[in-house]
Amino acid sequence: MDVGLKAWAEIVQQVYPDLPILRDRSLWQAGQFERPSVFVETDLVSDKAHTPRADRIIEDVGMVFHFDMERSEIEDQGEPVPLDLAPFFLYLRQRRFCVASQRFGIMMVIEAPRTRELKDRTEVTLRYSYLLHVPKLLVNGEGIPVEKINEFHTAYEGEEHEA
Repeated sequence: MDVGLKAWAEIVQQVYPDLPILRDRSLWQAGQFERPSVFVETDLVSDKAHTPRADRIIEDVGMVFHFDMERSEIEDQGEPVPLDLAPFFLYLRQRRFCVASQRFGIMMVIEAPRTRELKDRTEVTLRYSYLLHVPKLLVNGEGIPVEKINEFHTAYEGEEHEA
């Protein structure tokens, strides 16, 4: 289920259109990425049936915003240039922490984010939930296709009628 991961990538892309998004954990851990960039990873917490046609998915997302290491002034060379996360948090607050994904058709209800600032990056973690549509099965338990009923017949006053 990559829907949550892709939806977060879409949100980051809306707020920071020029920021590269990493989703491959092995490349991220190896340090083979450009700076500035963001690494996005989701983790499933719960998947429960909400209705017969929808499941409530609860996930944690971790986003690591890596700072740019290049400065224009010689004396500040090698010092990280912090990425301004105010537009990201403003985007979430403006939508009252309920963000709809246009591409994936889900509405994410987001809990308050937690941030951790490090020397060259900022880590943002938060929990969110969304409803995921469950398609109706067109096969029975034995794997035989079930025909959709298109004709209905009713009996009224002893006569059969097609509805």
